[in-house]
Amino acid sequence: MGYDPIMIAQFLAQIERFLERYQVTPSVFGEQSINDSGFVFDLRRGRSPRLNTVERVQKWMAAEESRRAALKKRKRRNVQSQQPDVAA
Repeated sequence: MGYDPIMIAQFLAQIERFLERYQVTPSVFGEQSINDSGFVFDLRRGRSPRLNTVERVQKWMAAEESRRAALKKRKRRNVQSQQPDVAA
């Protein structure tokens, strides 16, 4: 990442959007993504993450978004299959 402040700000913004979209707390996010519950708080205070940490977090977010999308799709399919057929 090169510790470019703009890139770090963009990375943090990406995390903040994820937190808001999925209603995940910062500590749970850090714990689940890289086993560091203080990670997001540290970023907010100016911590500069290593490139491999950024890559791990981004990979985890992509996998988590895919997992959540699959769950949502499966739930929608289950609800539709439980609805009675109505002959018109």
